Amino acid sequence: MILFYLVMGLGAVTIFLLLTSTKGFLLPLISSSIALLVVTVTISSIMLPQFLGAPWVPTSKELVNKILSISELKPAETLYDLGSGDGRLVIAAARDFGARAVGIEIDPFRVLYSRLRISQLRLSGKAKIIRSNFFNIDLRDADVVIVYLLQETLDKLQYKLEMELTKPNCRVVSVVFRFKGWEVIRSDQEARIYVYRTRPATTDT
Repeated sequence: MILFYLVMGLGAVTIFLLLTSTKGFLLPLISSSIALLVVTVTISSIMLPQFLGAPWVPTSKELVNKILSISELKPAETLYDLGSGDGRLVIAAARDFGARAVGIEIDPFRVLYSRLRISQLRLSGKAKIIRSNFFNIDLRDADVVIVYLLQETLDKLQYKLEMELTKPNCRVVSVVFRFKGWEVIRSDQEARIYVYRTRPATTDT
């Protein structure tokens, strides 16, 4: 949040200086202001997610498909992606699997990009991005939760998931790192994808 307001403040200062500067200093000032803004945006996009969960690592299309397929995501189910980055997994869940997909992301710039992509693809009725710390979001309506996070974040998150994921057949999918003490019901060892069930499965009659 602090970094977001810092960037907004730099933008305002830049506009003010441009409006009040003399012509001779205009070009160097524009160049310096743009460079400063780019550096600040880049630093905030890298550091903010890392402090609050994990550094952002772009997920390949192949890995996205593997994650969603192994989760056995069904149409009309609700999926949460905790730390959704640029929204590619949320978009794929809504577009390709027919799910209601929700991404939780703290970085305001990736949130903006994700929302623009969702709007561009006309998926606003099925996909959305919430700008927040995922520890502050109630996950009780989730059928599938995706976590591509660091081990220490999984350790902190585990109790919250145990308390809130009360739906029968609710699945949690972790990538690379694993939840301690949870039984893995399916996995892709090569891709390091692990699926867990937080409540006993129900049998369709």
